[in-house]
Amino acid sequence: MKSRTKEDLKLLSELSKQNNWEVDFAKELAMSYQTLVLTDLQQTILWVNAGFQTMTGYTADYALGKKPTFLQGEKTSEKVKSRIREKLSKGRRVSETITNYKKNGLAYDCLITIIPLLDSNQVITHYLALEREAA
Repeated sequence: MKSRTKEDLKLLSELSKQNNWEVDFAKELAMSYQTLVLTDLQQTILWVNAGFQTMTGYTADYALGKKPTFLQGEKTSEKVKSRIREKLSKGRRVSETITNYKKNGLAYDCLITIIPLLDSNQVITHYLALEREAA
């Protein structure tokens, strides 16, 4: 397991204990990703991993408190955004490829998997997005 993945797993495990999430982060993080984005139910960014700045050009400090939509722009598909909203509204995980924009303005296709995080009462409390640039 890569060092960054170990660091991410450790932090998410600590957050999981605090929030009573019932998720196997070791299994989830086995998926290929470059960045992780944790949001609350209103999709406000609470945490990003170190890969976020590498992939997007934005620092964690800049992203915190914003919604991930700040990465979207002219070529971002409304259909894809609608499919994401629909699945999340049903409490389902979703995987889509969406066009985002880096800080320098360059568009990139981002393969995103969003996992609703459930507490011990099976209530969604947060979302975790695993993201990587699509090949």
